[in-house]
Amino acid sequence: MRPASLVLLIALFVPFRASHGQTEVHPQTSGAAGTILFQDDFSKPANGWTVAKTDYAEFGYSDGEYRIHLVKPDFNTYSILPRQKFDNVSVEVDARLVSGPANGVFGILCRAEANESNASKAYIFAIRADGVFAILKRTSPTFWDAIASGRGSKAIKPGNSTNRLRADCSSGKLTFYVNGEKVLETTDNSFSGGLVGLAVTTQPKSEPMDVRFDNFAVRAIAP
Repeated sequence: MRPASLVLLIALFVPFRASHGQTEVHPQTSGAAGTILFQDDFSKPANGWTVAKTDYAEFGYSDGEYRIHLVKPDFNTYSILPRQKFDNVSVEVDARLVSGPANGVFGILCRAEANESNASKAYIFAIRADGVFAILKRTSPTFWDAIASGRGSKAIKPGNSTNRLRADCSSGKLTFYVNGEKVLETTDNSFSGGLVGLAVTTQPKSEPMDVRFDNFAVRAIAP
């Protein structure tokens, strides 16, 4: 896996290093605003999310949820929804930290170009269980940038609670919601479409992180 570092605007997040994803895609998909383009409650593996065990993480289905168990410190990984690309969409998922440190990072990947060893572009909308949140952008084969970030939002439920995350990618406007409350909004025109998925990152010297995802949905939104 190729290394990739992350620039921190306020020293809150850590380097993103490895990745795991899928490569087969369809042409970009869109529809009338509000149209459900894809949804998954992870009750069965028919939709093709990654199921694998590597030296750094385990990906799979567990009790009606999707599980990413990241065991390597100072490491990022993700699972990509295969065979579909999207342009102007709203991506939502329930996410909870089952075990691991509160400063571990997890969230939604949007407008990505990725394969099993690298992500050449992507936005990530991520939180930590201690209340930190950010929108991150892939800016080169080895570089991530936190283009918007914050901390201390009461919208984020702490600890092992479930948080409903929503990432709106509408033309050049990127908006992040947590439990229905807007926490970040910024503009960036670098990427117009791509893959969607889930991301998990450990801090340096971190204990393993077990993150569960459920009720994943992709909806069309107006550009």
